[in-house]
Amino acid sequence: MSRKSVDPKSRREFLRGLAVAGGATAMVAVAGRSYAAPVEVKAPAKPAAKGYHETPHIRTYYDKARI
Repeated sequence: MSRKSVDPKSRREFLRGLAVAGGATAMVAVAGRSYAAPVEVKAPAKPAAKGYHETPHIRTYYDKARI
């Protein structure tokens, strides 16, 4: 088998084309995000209670534990 000689100029052109294509892809990705619509975040209706509080399932446990 013989090795074909590759022109260094064509190799440089190929690598330059890859760099340009990669840069263009990055620009499209960044530009697509900047024009995206903002996401609406709803606040919880009532903040969660802090500390101990009885719930129905805790009340049921206490009732069964007394027997």
